[in-house]
Amino acid sequence: MNQRQRLAEDLLLLRERASTYALYGVYIASASVIIATLLVSYVMVDAITLDGIILAQTSNIALWTVDAMPFLFAMWGQYASFRMAREANEFVQHKTQTLREALTQANFTSKAKSDFFAKMSHELRTPINGIIGMSDLMLESKLSDEQRRHAEIIKSSASGLLTLINDLLDFSKIESGKLELEEIEFDLRECIEKSVALLAQQAHMKGLTLTNLIQPDMPTRLLGDPGRLRQIIINLLGNAIKFTHHGEIVLSAKKLPGETAGRIQLHIEVADTGIGISSRDQAKLFQPYNQAKASTTNRYGGTGLGLAITKELVEAMGGRIGVKSEEGKGSIFWFAINLRKPAAVKTAPASLQVSLKGLRVLVAEGNIPARMSLVEQLKALEMEVQSIGNGNAALQMIRSAADSSLRFDLVMVDMFLPNLSGEELGREVKSHAEMRNTVLVMMTSAGVRGDAQRLNQAGFAGYFGKPIPAEDLPELLKAVMATKGMEEQERQRAGLVTKYTLAEKRKKHSRLLLVEDSPVNREIMLNMLSRIGYAADVAENGRAAVEAVRHKSYGLIFMDLHLPDISGVQAIESIRALSGTVAKTPIIVLTAGATDDEIQRCRALDVRDFLTKPVDTGVLADTLKSASLMPSASPGPADAEPVPSDDSSADVAVNPDPKLVEIFVREATQRLVSLRQAFAASDAQRAAREAHTLKSSSAYFQAHAMHEAAEQLEKMADDGQIGKAESVLQELESAYAALRARLERDSI
Repeated sequence: MNQRQRLAEDLLLLRERASTYALYGVYIASASVIIATLLVSYVMVDAITLDGIILAQTSNIALWTVDAMPFLFAMWGQYASFRMAREANEFVQHKTQTLREALTQANFTSKAKSDFFAKMSHELRTPINGIIGMSDLMLESKLSDEQRRHAEIIKSSASGLLTLINDLLDFSKIESGKLELEEIEFDLRECIEKSVALLAQQAHMKGLTLTNLIQPDMPTRLLGDPGRLRQIIINLLGNAIKFTHHGEIVLSAKKLPGETAGRIQLHIEVADTGIGISSRDQAKLFQPYNQAKASTTNRYGGTGLGLAITKELVEAMGGRIGVKSEEGKGSIFWFAINLRKPAAVKTAPASLQVSLKGLRVLVAEGNIPARMSLVEQLKALEMEVQSIGNGNAALQMIRSAADSSLRFDLVMVDMFLPNLSGEELGREVKSHAEMRNTVLVMMTSAGVRGDAQRLNQAGFAGYFGKPIPAEDLPELLKAVMATKGMEEQERQRAGLVTKYTLAEKRKKHSRLLLVEDSPVNREIMLNMLSRIGYAADVAENGRAAVEAVRHKSYGLIFMDLHLPDISGVQAIESIRALSGTVAKTPIIVLTAGATDDEIQRCRALDVRDFLTKPVDTGVLADTLKSASLMPSASPGPADAEPVPSDDSSADVAVNPDPKLVEIFVREATQRLVSLRQAFAASDAQRAAREAHTLKSSSAYFQAHAMHEAAEQLEKMADDGQIGKAESVLQELESAYAALRARLERDSI
């Protein structure tokens, strides 16, 4: 619109100039008439008199032509001005139409690009979901060392591919200006701690210590985009772990002084003892497709997009990011962002009527950052805390306090304390009458089976996995302090307090509904839910889901968006249109790639959350927790978890899962019949859908011939080549028959 206005103004200026020039012509012509008349008068009567002028005008025909010149110039000026105005108007209209067409084309291209990336996301994530999900199932089964190593490589490779896809999709959104940030209320401390917990195992496998230090004055509830904040933290932590070979990684978070208009500034940094970065290479870090050195890419891999995306996300949150590093001496990546405080702070009621205020606590922990973090958390609960990093010194402190009026109410010890282990310290405390009433808690990041039973008999009241999430700590401490005063036999019968046992006590057994048409994805999702203690009803399409909701009350619905009859969005609309409280049933969307339009429609329908395939078990547990359907703690050390069956009769690395084989054979047989019927009826849409599903499901069994034939048929159906499909259809049926025979033989 600005270009159009400038164009119209320029043309109007030209028109005004044309009128001016025409006026000048009138003036010049008028002056020429006067001069010519005077000259003729002088020639005729040898003087310039009134009689001579009249005689010149009446007797000289040539002067009549000169007299007409001003009128001719005036008429020409008006005509030229009118014509230029008309041409200017036509020119403006033409340019306006051109600009409109260009804008329409740009919008179409942008939408096409957005839809393309959404479709690619769906098509790529769906098979990766199967790879990661089935790898998880294999790793939880009985495998030889070589088979376990192969399964771990498969999962690691699939996870790397998923990270690459996520980076490319994020970067494409940033380039096209489609990156949008949510502003929802979330728990900042929980967001940080869960980000650290996700990478704790990865750090532990490299022998690194991963600690988070969150200042006690950090606000709990804030408004922002927790998903993107979590992405920033995980990216920085992941880089720190990748480039650190020994030592530790510390994430620290604090609130910067000053608060304006209800907004606060947060400063978060990730410090490592890794390889470091030279000052010359630091300038390239936040540029796309760049790493510090070419040798870094060759050795460590990666696209070089991670930090570029992180920088864009931080700046989108109104913040800034930087790095302090020296080659060979580690790095500190930091970022500062502005977040808004919510109007009201929600507080959760205490689950146990035990006060922690004023309790005297001793923390015996050898790792300094971990000890500092726990001490700060306990002080935030208004407990009186002392700490020590040595087992013998801790025992001496407990003995000295027991002889005074300032004895410790609670002692939290690490299992692997220097000089005197945590278990030895606990047994020593419980063997003396003056210290016997002290409540003991064991902390460990490497629990093994047998620990829990032994520690329970030794007199410990609690057994916590490290790091202890801050949101779980108050309830866990209240639970262990509730054991004080119990008879020892009664306490032992009750068992150790762990995150798992506490979770079991407060778990709400709500009915779940899973709406998923893919048999393999359905089986993986049901297995995940089963592992965290839940079962779900299943609906294989949108209409079945709506019908199920009509007849049963569900606490939560998992809804796939891409369904064979009606879409997931249409199914949600139908559920929201039902009467009563059933219309408000919480819904979580499962998607491998939703379009912007689908996301906006889902949000308008009050969808609670989005889970991106492949779904991680930990993310699923967190989602159930946030929906008030999952306990706030995941299983703790080894003995706190349900002991799996010692059934070694099946080796899934050699023989495929019989249940999955049964599902595949039943579904594939039905879909082959449906596919042949679709081609016979020239139903291209149905044929493409059935061929696509057969192609996807056969890939899980490495059935290359079946996969390729199904892919050919899908392309034929999309291209409308129905009449040419018979020979390929026969190839597909033959490949399926061979695969079925192999699967049924191997699963016996």
